[in-house]
Amino acid sequence: MERGGPGLREHRAVVGNAARVTVAACAAFYVCRYGLDALVMSLYAAFSVVALGALAGIPGSGRQRAATTLMAIPAGSALVTLGTLLAVRTWAAVLGMLVIGFMVAYAGIAGPRIAGAAPGMQLLYILPCFPPYAPDTLDQRVYGFLLGTVLLAAAQALILPEPATPPFRALLADASDAAAELADHHGGPAPRDALARARAAGDRLRPSRVPPADLPASPTLAHKAMAHAAEAVRALLAQLAALHGEAGTCGSYRAETVALLQAIGDAVRQAAHALRGGRPGPSAAALQDELDPARAHRAVAALARLGADERLVSLRRRALAVQAADSAVVLVLATRLLGGDRTVPEDRAGHAFAYARARGPQLWWRRLSTHFTPRSVIFQNACRFALGLAAARAIAGVLDLSHGFWVLLATLTLTRTTTLETRSVVRRALLGTLVGAVAAGGLLALVQDRDTVYAVVLPVVMFSAFTVGPLRGPAWAQGGFTLVVATLFAQVAPVTWQLAPTRFADVLTGSLIGLACGLLAWPRGAGSELRRSMAGVCAAVADAVGRTTARVVERTAGEPAGNDLGAGVLATHRALILAEESLAQYQSEPREKTSRQMDWPAVLAAGAHARRGERLLPGRPGRITDRAVGAWLRHAAGQTADGYRVLAERLRTGDSAAAVADAAPLDLRGLVAVAPAPSAGDGPEGGGAEGDGPPALSAALLVDCVIWLDTLTADLRRIHEEMDGRAPSPN
Repeated sequence: MERGGPGLREHRAVVGNAARVTVAACAAFYVCRYGLDALVMSLYAAFSVVALGALAGIPGSGRQRAATTLMAIPAGSALVTLGTLLAVRTWAAVLGMLVIGFMVAYAGIAGPRIAGAAPGMQLLYILPCFPPYAPDTLDQRVYGFLLGTVLLAAAQALILPEPATPPFRALLADASDAAAELADHHGGPAPRDALARARAAGDRLRPSRVPPADLPASPTLAHKAMAHAAEAVRALLAQLAALHGEAGTCGSYRAETVALLQAIGDAVRQAAHALRGGRPGPSAAALQDELDPARAHRAVAALARLGADERLVSLRRRALAVQAADSAVVLVLATRLLGGDRTVPEDRAGHAFAYARARGPQLWWRRLSTHFTPRSVIFQNACRFALGLAAARAIAGVLDLSHGFWVLLATLTLTRTTTLETRSVVRRALLGTLVGAVAAGGLLALVQDRDTVYAVVLPVVMFSAFTVGPLRGPAWAQGGFTLVVATLFAQVAPVTWQLAPTRFADVLTGSLIGLACGLLAWPRGAGSELRRSMAGVCAAVADAVGRTTARVVERTAGEPAGNDLGAGVLATHRALILAEESLAQYQSEPREKTSRQMDWPAVLAAGAHARRGERLLPGRPGRITDRAVGAWLRHAAGQTADGYRVLAERLRTGDSAAAVADAAPLDLRGLVAVAPAPSAGDGPEGGGAEGDGPPALSAALLVDCVIWLDTLTADLRRIHEEMDGRAPSPN
């Protein structure tokens, strides 16, 4: 194994976590059991550490984990209290399990830290919701939880802590610096070193590459601004890289392009400085002053000469520079939001920055309502776990199982998102539990009631279980935990070897309940939802194309206005969120077959391109007023939209033989035929006033729309070729 490689880092992380949990749990247990002689408090202290330290998967560095653990104290105290009070009747405990189980699992929409803590938080309600109904012990239960949580947080921060990672702001600043370095090149040979640094900086901002604890995934204003800035800077890096890729084919840059690149470099360099210093970012006014004339300059002349290859390169270069400037403006404004400045220009606050003036509760409500649909895998998982835990609690109560807590614990830890995975995990877990039960029975029969022996053995058993289990799988985890449970309970109350077979029977019961829920509630996991959500993205792209075209083409008398832009962008954004969650879960689920899968990220990329165009194009100056040009653009947009609607139906039905719409590149010759002729002041070196007037603004907007539609048709063609098993086209 390579020194410092992923395998070694994983082993170190597991050993470190086992050490932290063992030290905190044993310290809390010994203080309560032997120092204070508080039996109830000792159990809750130890199990609180196990719940949040071993069962939960809180990501992050030592300090980040400690902070998340301490932030769980109010919710954890409430769950312990509710579990204690609702244990008065089986029906109350079951109803509470159904509601609380769903709420805790659904809370994962708040981000990876909360999602990681959710399984442990479930256990904090499960533990006290069983007889005996003892509200008089509530204080001991809460104190035990508090002691265990505080000791765990201290252990996470002090004992072999996970190393800190660069904060997301630093990643944004590095990417902004890389973009500024690219913007400093104004023609000539491609800057290979700068391009390599830009690719590396952009890659570090991919959600799959960012450590989960650092990912801006919550609906707070700061996290939304960081995610928006990351999207903008990654787009900026790609646009500047494409711009310099055109450099070798067509001379040096024109003066207006150079001025625009200089403004981009200055703006994003100041943004990087602000991100590192935590101060408000630079003003976008200077960049906007360069951006507006650059859009209009000689655009009519360029359109009239689209038939020439050299002009096509020059035109695409100009469009890429303008698109890069737009991305830089978004980056600057998002940086200012991070610094606390909410004065986003009104024309952008209507769509790209619709969240800037929203209050915190509004942002949270949008996130909650986005996933509150059976089409969301987060909603499906919450329902699956809530139903399983409620059923387990009902069965344990009706059968009056002496250790019903173990039934729910087995249901919680062994239920997976697919029936296939649940069946595989249950088979191995039962085998491990059986072996662990035999070992525990032997230990209990041999040691009997000598607490000193159990106290000495507990740290060894606990450390071994929490080390071997995560590394070797469910069988070892369940076997080791069976020994931990037996060693703990033997120090609290008199037990015999019969505790071991009871443990096995309870795990078997919980496993069967988990299997039943897996069969009844979305048994294929994200597999059945993935195609539907991706089809939803394609349908959203088609709608976005129609809405955007209706906004940029001047309407004739009596023609209805386009749909509300803000609502449209939110619809596209919602479709992308649901699809991204489906894909993330699908990729984490094991499959029986390793069949060739769709290039789903290509569909998400098309959705992101559509969202970016719908955010930016309607806010640009000018409108396409020429009827012939407008008709051509409507026709081209209609073809692109129809292509995505056909693709959506193909994904939704799974019919590989369905008719495929034409996804050929846009027919630019048709645009040349309808483009207006240039005026005298719009020649290659001209700079007359007419080149900056309404005709030029209209032509510049048209060019950008064509580039946008061409990108979407290229995405569509690539997706169809991949689906049909053909090698994608190089362009």
